[in-house]
Amino acid sequence: MSEEDAGEKTEEPTERRREEFRERGQIAKSQDILSLLVLAVGLSYFLFFGRFIYDHMGRVFTVCFETRFGLDLSNENILQFTARIFYEIGYILFPLAAGVLTVGILGNVIQVGVLVTTKTLEPKLDKLNFFSKFIPAFFNKQAIANLFTSLTKLFFILLVVYYTLNGDTAKISQLSLMPLDQGLSYMFERILMVLFNIVLIMVVIAVIDYSWQVFQMEEKMKMSKQEVKDEHKLAEGNPLIKSQRRKRALDMLNQRMMAAVPEADVIINNPTHFSIALRFDKDKDTAPIVVAKGADLMALRIRRLAEQNDVTMVDNPTLARALYRQVKVGRAIPLEFYRAVAEILYYVYQLRHGSRLHKQNRVSQNQALL
Repeated sequence: MSEEDAGEKTEEPTERRREEFRERGQIAKSQDILSLLVLAVGLSYFLFFGRFIYDHMGRVFTVCFETRFGLDLSNENILQFTARIFYEIGYILFPLAAGVLTVGILGNVIQVGVLVTTKTLEPKLDKLNFFSKFIPAFFNKQAIANLFTSLTKLFFILLVVYYTLNGDTAKISQLSLMPLDQGLSYMFERILMVLFNIVLIMVVIAVIDYSWQVFQMEEKMKMSKQEVKDEHKLAEGNPLIKSQRRKRALDMLNQRMMAAVPEADVIINNPTHFSIALRFDKDKDTAPIVVAKGADLMALRIRRLAEQNDVTMVDNPTLARALYRQVKVGRAIPLEFYRAVAEILYYVYQLRHGSRLHKQNRVSQNQALL
Protein backbone atom coordinates (compact mmCIF):
# COMPACT_ATOMS: atom_id res chain seq x y z
CA MET A 1 0.00 0.00 0.00
CA SER A 2 1.44 3.36 -1.01
CA GLU A 3 1.75 6.40 1.26
CA GLU A 4 -0.97 8.17 -0.72
CA ASP A 5 -3.40 5.31 -0.14
CA ALA A 6 -2.48 5.27 3.55
CA GLY A 7 -3.14 9.01 3.90
CA GLU A 8 -6.25 9.27 1.72
CA LYS A 9 -9.39 9.43 3.82
CA THR A 10 -11.59 6.83 2.19
CA GLU A 11 -12.79 4.76 5.17
CA GLU A 12 -16.07 5.27 6.99
CA PRO A 13 -15.63 6.74 10.51
CA THR A 14 -15.66 4.35 13.43
CA GLU A 15 -17.84 4.76 16.51
CA ARG A 16 -14.82 5.97 18.47
CA ARG A 17 -14.11 8.61 15.81
CA ARG A 18 -17.73 9.80 15.91
CA GLU A 19 -17.63 9.98 19.70
CA GLU A 20 -14.43 12.05 19.62
CA PHE A 21 -16.02 14.56 17.20
CA ARG A 22 -19.14 14.68 19.35
CA GLU A 23 -17.12 15.37 22.51
CA ARG A 24 -15.47 18.30 20.70
CA GLY A 25 -18.90 19.64 19.73
CA GLN A 26 -18.34 18.94 16.02
CA ILE A 27 -21.77 17.67 15.03
CA ALA A 28 -23.86 18.16 11.91
CA LYS A 29 -26.25 20.97 12.77
CA SER A 30 -28.20 23.42 10.62
CA GLN A 31 -28.86 26.95 11.83
CA ASP A 32 -31.57 27.19 9.20
CA ILE A 33 -33.66 24.66 11.14
CA LEU A 34 -33.50 26.91 14.20
CA SER A 35 -34.40 29.93 12.06
CA LEU A 36 -37.32 28.01 10.59
CA LEU A 37 -38.61 27.03 14.03
CA VAL A 38 -38.34 30.62 15.30
CA LEU A 39 -40.20 31.93 12.24
CA ALA A 40 -42.87 29.24 12.65
CA VAL A 41 -43.37 30.20 16.30
CA GLY A 42 -43.57 33.88 15.42
CA LEU A 43 -46.08 33.21 12.65
CA SER A 44 -48.21 30.99 14.90
CA TYR A 45 -48.13 33.56 17.67
CA PHE A 46 -49.29 36.41 15.46
CA LEU A 47 -51.82 34.16 13.71
CA PHE A 48 -53.53 32.80 16.83
CA PHE A 49 -53.00 35.73 19.21
CA GLY A 50 -53.46 38.62 16.79
CA ARG A 51 -56.46 40.01 18.64
CA PHE A 52 -54.60 39.72 21.97
CA ILE A 53 -51.63 41.66 20.53
CA TYR A 54 -53.90 44.25 18.96
CA ASP A 55 -55.82 44.89 22.20
CA HIS A 56 -52.72 45.26 24.36
CA MET A 57 -50.89 47.46 21.87
CA GLY A 58 -53.96 49.64 21.80
CA ARG A 59 -53.78 49.82 25.56
CA VAL A 60 -50.13 50.88 25.38
CA PHE A 61 -50.91 53.70 22.94
CA THR A 62 -53.93 54.73 25.00
CA VAL A 63 -51.81 55.03 28.14
CA CYS A 64 -49.19 57.02 26.27
CA PHE A 65 -51.67 59.50 24.79
CA GLU A 66 -53.75 59.84 27.94
CA THR A 67 -50.79 60.72 30.12
CA ARG A 68 -49.00 62.80 27.48
CA PHE A 69 -50.30 66.16 28.70
CA GLY A 70 -51.50 65.45 32.24
CA LEU A 71 -48.43 63.63 33.62
CA ASP A 72 -46.74 65.33 36.56
CA LEU A 73 -43.02 65.01 35.77
CA SER A 74 -41.96 63.81 39.18
CA ASN A 75 -39.59 60.90 39.66
CA GLU A 76 -42.29 58.72 41.16
CA ASN A 77 -44.79 59.36 38.34
CA ILE A 78 -42.20 58.80 35.62
CA LEU A 79 -41.16 55.49 37.21
CA GLN A 80 -44.78 54.36 37.50
CA PHE A 81 -45.49 55.35 33.89
CA THR A 82 -42.38 53.56 32.59
CA ALA A 83 -43.13 50.46 34.65
CA ARG A 84 -46.67 50.30 33.26
CA ILE A 85 -45.47 50.61 29.67
CA PHE A 86 -42.84 47.92 30.15
CA TYR A 87 -45.41 45.69 31.84
CA GLU A 88 -47.84 45.97 28.93
CA ILE A 89 -45.10 45.38 26.33
CA GLY A 90 -43.66 42.49 28.36
CA TYR A 91 -47.12 40.99 28.65
CA ILE A 92 -47.25 40.93 24.85
CA LEU A 93 -43.72 39.68 24.20
CA PHE A 94 -43.32 37.14 27.02
CA PRO A 95 -45.29 34.31 25.31
CA LEU A 96 -43.35 34.92 22.09
CA ALA A 97 -39.98 34.92 23.92
CA ALA A 98 -40.90 31.74 25.82
CA GLY A 99 -41.93 30.03 22.58
CA VAL A 100 -38.72 31.08 20.80
CA LEU A 101 -36.58 29.86 23.73
CA THR A 102 -38.43 26.53 23.83
CA VAL A 103 -38.10 25.77 20.12
CA GLY A 104 -34.47 26.91 20.22
CA ILE A 105 -33.70 24.29 22.87
CA LEU A 106 -35.81 21.63 21.13
CA GLY A 107 -34.19 22.36 17.77
CA ASN A 108 -30.74 21.78 19.19
CA VAL A 109 -31.80 18.64 21.09
CA ILE A 110 -33.45 17.17 17.98
CA GLN A 111 -30.31 17.69 15.89
CA VAL A 112 -27.60 17.06 18.45
CA GLY A 113 -29.24 15.16 21.30
CA VAL A 114 -28.30 15.76 24.93
CA LEU A 115 -24.64 16.82 24.88
CA VAL A 116 -22.68 18.39 27.72
CA THR A 117 -19.07 19.15 26.83
CA THR A 118 -16.46 21.65 27.95
CA LYS A 119 -14.09 21.06 25.02
CA THR A 120 -15.43 24.07 23.13
CA LEU A 121 -14.73 26.31 26.16
CA GLU A 122 -11.10 25.29 26.52
CA PRO A 123 -8.76 28.25 25.87
CA LYS A 124 -6.49 27.99 22.82
CA LEU A 125 -3.54 30.35 22.64
CA ASP A 126 -3.36 30.24 18.86
CA LYS A 127 -6.76 31.96 18.69
CA LEU A 128 -5.30 35.03 20.42
CA ASN A 129 -3.08 35.79 17.43
CA PHE A 130 -5.69 37.82 15.57
CA PHE A 131 -3.56 39.02 12.69
CA SER A 132 -2.26 35.59 11.73
CA LYS A 133 -5.82 34.20 11.81
CA PHE A 134 -7.61 37.10 10.13
CA ILE A 135 -6.80 36.29 6.50
CA PRO A 136 -7.31 32.47 6.81
CA ALA A 137 -10.59 33.02 8.66
CA PHE A 138 -12.14 35.45 6.18
CA PHE A 139 -10.53 34.49 2.91
CA ASN A 140 -10.80 30.77 2.43
CA LYS A 141 -12.99 28.40 0.46
CA GLN A 142 -15.32 27.70 3.38
CA ALA A 143 -15.88 31.40 4.10
CA ILE A 144 -16.57 32.13 0.43
CA ALA A 145 -18.95 29.16 0.24
CA ASN A 146 -20.79 30.36 3.37
CA LEU A 147 -21.08 33.88 1.91
CA PHE A 148 -22.45 32.51 -1.35
CA THR A 149 -24.94 30.31 0.53
CA SER A 150 -26.16 33.23 2.67
CA LEU A 151 -26.62 35.47 -0.37
CA THR A 152 -28.52 32.70 -2.14
CA LYS A 153 -30.86 32.26 0.83
CA LEU A 154 -31.38 36.03 1.03
CA PHE A 155 -32.13 36.16 -2.69
CA PHE A 156 -34.85 33.49 -2.45
CA ILE A 157 -36.40 35.13 0.62
CA LEU A 158 -36.50 38.53 -1.09
CA LEU A 159 -37.96 36.84 -4.15
CA VAL A 160 -40.75 35.39 -2.02
CA VAL A 161 -41.44 38.79 -0.43
CA TYR A 162 -41.50 40.44 -3.85
CA TYR A 163 -43.96 37.97 -5.40
CA THR A 164 -46.15 38.03 -2.29
CA LEU A 165 -46.51 41.83 -2.27
CA ASN A 166 -46.15 42.48 -6.01
CA GLY A 167 -49.87 42.87 -6.61
CA ASP A 168 -50.44 45.11 -3.59
CA THR A 169 -48.29 48.07 -4.58
CA ALA A 170 -51.25 50.39 -5.18
CA LYS A 171 -53.01 49.42 -1.98
CA ILE A 172 -49.85 49.81 0.08
CA SER A 173 -49.34 53.33 -1.29
CA GLN A 174 -52.86 54.26 -0.09
CA LEU A 175 -52.43 52.95 3.47
CA SER A 176 -52.17 56.46 4.86
CA LEU A 177 -55.65 57.25 3.46
CA MET A 178 -57.34 54.20 4.98
CA PRO A 179 -59.14 54.20 8.33
CA LEU A 180 -56.84 53.06 11.13
CA ASP A 181 -58.60 49.73 11.81
CA GLN A 182 -58.76 48.87 8.11
CA GLY A 183 -55.12 49.82 7.50
CA LEU A 184 -53.83 47.86 10.48
CA SER A 185 -55.91 44.84 9.54
CA TYR A 186 -54.58 44.92 5.96
CA MET A 187 -50.97 45.30 7.08
CA PHE A 188 -51.35 42.49 9.59
CA GLU A 189 -52.84 40.21 6.94
CA ARG A 190 -50.06 40.88 4.41
CA ILE A 191 -47.32 40.49 7.03
CA LEU A 192 -48.74 37.10 7.98
CA MET A 193 -48.86 36.08 4.33
CA VAL A 194 -45.22 37.11 3.84
CA LEU A 195 -44.16 35.20 6.96
CA PHE A 196 -46.12 32.14 5.83
CA ASN A 197 -44.45 32.09 2.42
CA ILE A 198 -41.02 32.66 3.99
CA VAL A 199 -41.65 29.68 6.30
CA LEU A 200 -42.48 27.53 3.28
CA ILE A 201 -39.28 28.46 1.46
CA MET A 202 -37.32 28.06 4.70
CA VAL A 203 -38.54 24.46 4.99
CA VAL A 204 -36.89 23.67 1.66
CA ILE A 205 -33.73 25.61 2.58
CA ALA A 206 -33.48 23.91 6.01
CA VAL A 207 -33.81 20.41 4.53
CA ILE A 208 -31.13 21.13 1.92
CA ASP A 209 -28.82 22.79 4.45
CA TYR A 210 -29.13 20.00 7.04
CA SER A 211 -28.47 17.35 4.39
CA TRP A 212 -25.40 19.29 3.27
CA GLN A 213 -24.15 19.66 6.86
CA VAL A 214 -24.52 15.91 7.44
CA PHE A 215 -22.65 15.17 4.20
CA GLN A 216 -19.84 17.59 5.08
CA MET A 217 -19.47 16.16 8.59
CA GLU A 218 -19.36 12.60 7.27
CA GLU A 219 -16.62 13.59 4.83
CA LYS A 220 -14.73 15.38 7.59
CA MET A 221 -14.90 12.34 9.89
CA LYS A 222 -13.67 9.88 7.28
CA MET A 223 -10.43 8.12 8.10
CA SER A 224 -7.43 6.81 6.24
CA LYS A 225 -6.63 3.10 6.28
CA GLN A 226 -3.69 3.78 8.57
CA GLU A 227 -5.89 5.68 11.05
CA VAL A 228 -8.32 2.76 11.16
CA LYS A 229 -5.45 0.34 11.85
CA ASP A 230 -4.01 2.59 14.54
CA GLU A 231 -7.41 2.88 16.22
CA HIS A 232 -7.90 -0.89 16.19
CA LYS A 233 -4.47 -1.33 17.76
CA LEU A 234 -5.30 1.28 20.40
CA ALA A 235 -8.65 -0.37 21.13
CA GLU A 236 -7.12 -3.83 21.38
CA GLY A 237 -4.15 -2.66 23.42
CA ASN A 238 -0.44 -3.38 23.25
CA PRO A 239 0.16 -6.89 21.79
CA LEU A 240 2.89 -7.57 24.37
CA ILE A 241 0.61 -6.61 27.25
CA LYS A 242 -2.19 -8.72 25.76
CA SER A 243 0.07 -11.75 25.49
CA GLN A 244 1.20 -11.27 29.09
CA ARG A 245 -2.42 -11.09 30.23
CA ARG A 246 -3.27 -14.24 28.30
CA LYS A 247 -0.26 -16.03 29.84
CA ARG A 248 -1.29 -15.00 33.37
CA ALA A 249 -4.86 -16.12 32.73
CA LEU A 250 -3.62 -19.45 31.36
CA ASP A 251 -1.32 -19.94 34.36
CA MET A 252 -4.19 -19.28 36.76
CA LEU A 253 -6.40 -21.73 34.85
CA ASN A 254 -3.69 -24.41 34.95
CA GLN A 255 -3.23 -23.88 38.69
CA ARG A 256 -6.96 -24.29 39.29
CA MET A 257 -7.01 -27.42 37.14
CA MET A 258 -4.05 -28.98 38.97
CA ALA A 259 -5.71 -28.23 42.30
CA ALA A 260 -8.92 -29.96 41.11
CA VAL A 261 -7.25 -33.16 39.82
CA PRO A 262 -6.87 -34.85 43.26
CA GLU A 263 -10.63 -34.35 43.85
CA ALA A 264 -11.61 -35.90 40.50
CA ASP A 265 -13.47 -39.21 40.34
CA VAL A 266 -11.76 -40.46 37.19
CA ILE A 267 -9.16 -39.49 34.57
CA ILE A 268 -10.10 -40.48 31.02
CA ASN A 269 -6.98 -40.86 28.88
CA ASN A 270 -5.91 -41.08 25.32
CA PRO A 271 -2.52 -42.35 26.49
CA THR A 272 -0.54 -40.60 23.74
CA HIS A 273 -2.17 -37.14 23.77
CA PHE A 274 -5.17 -36.22 25.97
CA SER A 275 -6.28 -36.52 29.60
CA ILE A 276 -9.67 -35.42 30.96
CA ALA A 277 -10.45 -35.22 34.71
CA LEU A 278 -14.12 -35.70 35.62
CA ARG A 279 -15.92 -35.09 38.89
CA PHE A 280 -19.45 -36.15 39.77
CA ASP A 281 -21.03 -35.30 43.13
CA LYS A 282 -24.63 -36.46 43.10
CA ASP A 283 -25.50 -33.97 45.85
CA LYS A 284 -24.15 -30.95 43.92
CA ASP A 285 -23.81 -31.80 40.23
CA THR A 286 -26.61 -32.52 37.78
CA ALA A 287 -24.07 -34.11 35.40
CA PRO A 288 -20.34 -34.98 35.46
CA ILE A 289 -18.10 -31.89 35.35
CA VAL A 290 -14.82 -31.50 33.47
CA VAL A 291 -12.53 -30.12 36.19
CA ALA A 292 -9.26 -30.37 34.19
CA LYS A 293 -8.08 -31.28 30.73
CA GLY A 294 -4.85 -31.14 28.86
CA ALA A 295 -2.90 -32.28 25.83
CA ASP A 296 0.63 -33.65 25.56
CA LEU A 297 2.75 -32.21 28.44
CA MET A 298 -0.29 -30.95 30.34
CA ALA A 299 -1.93 -34.37 29.97
CA LEU A 300 1.23 -35.96 31.35
CA ARG A 301 1.15 -33.61 34.37
CA ILE A 302 -2.50 -34.55 35.00
CA ARG A 303 -1.71 -38.29 34.86
CA ARG A 304 1.27 -37.96 37.22
CA LEU A 305 -0.77 -35.95 39.72
CA ALA A 306 -3.58 -38.51 39.49
CA GLU A 307 -1.12 -41.32 40.24
CA GLN A 308 0.21 -39.46 43.27
CA ASN A 309 -3.33 -39.05 44.65
CA ASP A 310 -4.66 -42.51 43.75
CA VAL A 311 -7.22 -41.17 41.25
CA THR A 312 -8.51 -43.93 38.98
CA MET A 313 -7.50 -43.62 35.32
CA VAL A 314 -9.30 -45.22 32.38
CA ASP A 315 -8.08 -45.40 28.78
CA ASN A 316 -10.72 -44.40 26.24
CA PRO A 317 -9.06 -42.53 23.33
CA THR A 318 -12.27 -41.76 21.42
CA LEU A 319 -14.11 -40.34 24.45
CA ALA A 320 -11.01 -38.44 25.61
CA ARG A 321 -10.59 -36.71 22.23
CA ALA A 322 -14.28 -35.81 22.04
CA LEU A 323 -14.43 -34.40 25.56
CA TYR A 324 -11.22 -32.40 25.05
CA ARG A 325 -12.57 -30.73 21.89
CA GLN A 326 -16.17 -30.14 22.93
CA VAL A 327 -16.26 -29.42 26.67
CA LYS A 328 -14.62 -26.47 28.43
CA VAL A 329 -13.11 -26.70 31.90
CA GLY A 330 -15.77 -26.15 34.55
CA ARG A 331 -18.64 -27.17 32.26
CA ALA A 332 -20.89 -30.24 32.48
CA ILE A 333 -20.61 -32.87 29.78
CA PRO A 334 -23.26 -32.78 27.00
CA LEU A 335 -26.12 -35.26 26.93
CA GLU A 336 -24.51 -37.30 24.14
CA PHE A 337 -21.70 -38.40 26.49
CA TYR A 338 -23.89 -39.43 29.41
CA ARG A 339 -24.01 -43.15 28.59
CA ALA A 340 -20.27 -43.58 27.95
CA VAL A 341 -19.28 -41.58 31.06
CA ALA A 342 -21.88 -43.37 33.20
CA GLU A 343 -20.38 -46.75 32.27
CA ILE A 344 -16.90 -45.53 33.20
CA LEU A 345 -18.07 -44.08 36.52
CA TYR A 346 -19.92 -47.33 37.30
CA TYR A 347 -16.69 -49.24 36.61
CA VAL A 348 -14.73 -46.83 38.86
CA TYR A 349 -17.24 -47.16 41.70
CA GLN A 350 -17.11 -50.96 41.39
CA LEU A 351 -13.32 -50.84 41.64
CA ARG A 352 -13.50 -48.66 44.73
CA HIS A 353 -16.17 -50.89 46.34
CA GLY A 354 -14.11 -54.03 45.62
CA SER A 355 -10.98 -52.40 46.98
CA ARG A 356 -12.78 -51.46 50.20
CA LEU A 357 -14.12 -55.03 50.63
CA HIS A 358 -10.63 -56.43 50.04
CA LYS A 359 -9.15 -54.13 52.69
CA GLN A 360 -11.89 -55.01 55.17
CA ASN A 361 -11.25 -58.77 54.64
CA ARG A 362 -7.51 -58.32 55.18
CA VAL A 363 -8.16 -56.37 58.40
CA SER A 364 -10.50 -59.11 59.64
CA GLN A 365 -7.93 -61.83 58.88
CA ASN A 366 -5.21 -59.94 60.73
CA GLN A 367 -7.43 -59.47 63.75
CA ALA A 368 -8.26 -63.23 63.77
CA LEU A 369 -4.56 -64.14 63.69
CA LEU A 370 -3.92 -61.82 66.60
